[in-house]
Amino acid sequence: MLFTTQIISAASISGFVKDSTNGEPLPYANIYIDKQPYGTTTNFKGFYLLDGLPAGEYKIIASYVGYRPKSHNVVLKEDDEYWYNVNLYPAPEVGEEIVVTAHRDIGERSILTGRILLQSKQIQKLPQIAEPDLFRSMHLLPGVTTTSDFSSALYIWGGTPSQNLITIDGIDIYNVNHLGGVFSAFNVDAIKEVNLIKGGFPAKWGGRIGSVIEVVNKEGDRYNLHGSAAISLLSSRAMVEGPIKDLGSWMFSARRTYIDIVTSCMDKWGIIEGHLPYYFTDVHGKVTFDLPKADKLMLSAYYGRDNFDLEEDDPEEEEEIKLAWGNWTFSANYSHLLSNTHFGNFLLAYSQSDDVFHSENSEFLNDIVRDLTLKADLNTAIGKHEIEYGGMIKFMRIKNRADILEEGGRIWKWDNSSVILAGYGQDEYRFTPLWRLGTGLRWEYCGSGGYNRISPRLYVQRTIDEKSRAKFSIGRYYQFFQTVPKFEELGLSLFDTWVLVDDKIKPTWANHFVLRAETEHLNFAPISVDLYYKQMGDILRHKRFFTENFTKMFESGSGESFGIDFMARVNHRNWNGWVSYSLGYAINKFDDFANGEPFYPKHDKRHQVNIYLSRKFGKGWYLSTTWVFTSGMPYTEPIGKYWMPWIDEDWIDPGFGQIEFYYGGYNNRRVPAYHRLDLAISHRSKFKRAYIEWYFQILNVYNRKNIYAYIFEESDDEREYDKDEITMFPLLPTFGLKIEF
Repeated sequence: MLFTTQIISAASISGFVKDSTNGEPLPYANIYIDKQPYGTTTNFKGFYLLDGLPAGEYKIIASYVGYRPKSHNVVLKEDDEYWYNVNLYPAPEVGEEIVVTAHRDIGERSILTGRILLQSKQIQKLPQIAEPDLFRSMHLLPGVTTTSDFSSALYIWGGTPSQNLITIDGIDIYNVNHLGGVFSAFNVDAIKEVNLIKGGFPAKWGGRIGSVIEVVNKEGDRYNLHGSAAISLLSSRAMVEGPIKDLGSWMFSARRTYIDIVTSCMDKWGIIEGHLPYYFTDVHGKVTFDLPKADKLMLSAYYGRDNFDLEEDDPEEEEEIKLAWGNWTFSANYSHLLSNTHFGNFLLAYSQSDDVFHSENSEFLNDIVRDLTLKADLNTAIGKHEIEYGGMIKFMRIKNRADILEEGGRIWKWDNSSVILAGYGQDEYRFTPLWRLGTGLRWEYCGSGGYNRISPRLYVQRTIDEKSRAKFSIGRYYQFFQTVPKFEELGLSLFDTWVLVDDKIKPTWANHFVLRAETEHLNFAPISVDLYYKQMGDILRHKRFFTENFTKMFESGSGESFGIDFMARVNHRNWNGWVSYSLGYAINKFDDFANGEPFYPKHDKRHQVNIYLSRKFGKGWYLSTTWVFTSGMPYTEPIGKYWMPWIDEDWIDPGFGQIEFYYGGYNNRRVPAYHRLDLAISHRSKFKRAYIEWYFQILNVYNRKNIYAYIFEESDDEREYDKDEITMFPLLPTFGLKIEF
């Protein structure tokens, strides 16, 4: 529902908030009137709008993490449309400051629940595997978990990775992992900010039932040419940006691993036997044109590819195995200021994801997702109402194919396409100085299956005092396409099956309920608490992998998740970071699986503690440390074994057969608790016009043998079985070098 009440004789203030050093827009910055109940945040393009201001004299304050706040006095007359662009200056040594916030500062204006904002510089200071990684950094946030050290996949508030809406500059990204999930497909040097909404997100976002991860990349420096290059044990990366004289800016980034080159050299030198023929590359480029009247045109492209090419030498046969997967995207984004109080953003984007497994003499697997999207988002303000509305047309095609010669050749070939339409409207209404009400409605239509769905959203904020707020959100969500893990029991994310709904596969749905409280009464440790409950239906899992009827490969079930997140930010003297605790439950139920009984999926981790602290020592030295504790993951353990004789039609020979295990329920045990300490030290110095930074890191400092899974095998004892452990990363040192110019 949209409110369109008109305020007579009201003035407005609008404009853009930008970085004064490079002209980059600052998304989600705070704009508010000092000692008045008027305030808002900029959108992801840096635009803000305050309307419904009575005539009078005001002090406008703009603030953004890592930048000096700026104030400006203005006298407004009735019906004034005051245009005010804000240029914020970075705080001293902002490049070495780490202030991670669940909300911006005192005077936070966002009504959203479950929200956390991250900046690139925050990610780069965390101890990582070989190089900074966006998704692995997010594992340290409350309510976000993964299944192992080997995976960067994000399980947020009990949801699976395919339930997360992940966008880069507004473009949907479908394959977000490298190396089967070990790394995420984002170069952190190109990232400006990441907006994470864990649940209860408004009607602007749709198409997923879990969370929103909005990645905003840099537009490029409008004033100077500069960049960075970095090298680590596994990869090299580079980023360059600069101005287009009097027209705008550009940015280009690239990354490549060299596991294939290193292992090949080690093989030739006799250090190891054999090599690993694997590497990945990703490239991202963006050109931004600044047009008259604050309009902007942005052209963006992304390419990422993993390649694995293995030749097996055999005396009798020579077989080549090829694996490849990745994405490529292109978009044209036009932002237009319709008036001082009406802003529009229009996007045309193409996104493609595919994976292929080819064994020359036996099997072939292939999944392809193609997405062409036209989207419009507009926002304005009328008095005490902040209104956003828009729509989307999406043309989607998903193709799956499996050939296995041992099974008789072609197993299945599935090709489904559809148009998906969406329209939404949402309104934030400040009806008293202490209360804000948000309402929203999203309509979605999927041609494949002819599904019409309406999704209402509601969110409320109550200001308790100057430094404390309480928020509540509730919403309905639908998802028309998703990935279904082929190897869910192992927690792997390689070669998942993409599925688009049809007349037999229904859309997945979810209901979100989120309650949030936040306070800054402890100035050195602002606190936020999120209490959530999610109910899910028509979720899918693999029933079998190979059948001629594609839709019969899956079964539909239900699920729920609930818990609480606590986060205290640390910002005291030279110490920065956060401490968080999460209590979470995830429960799934499928009628034809686990005897129809509810069970805890592999990503259910009851307790999670994250501690991240960093300290600046001066003269360029920096120390950071993380400690993580989680409850053990569920797994299925046998409770006994029995002898299964061979049966051939009517013939049974009890003397021949094999040992089989029997179980007392699915995921009936948990591995021991997981905990790990990581340390990182870095030094940054200036050499002529460049900055040189080296780092040394140690992961799993005390060499904790965290268990990933167990393998059960027959033992000599008639009543026992052997239980072997598969452990995760041991103590692992790594180092790297980065140059900025």
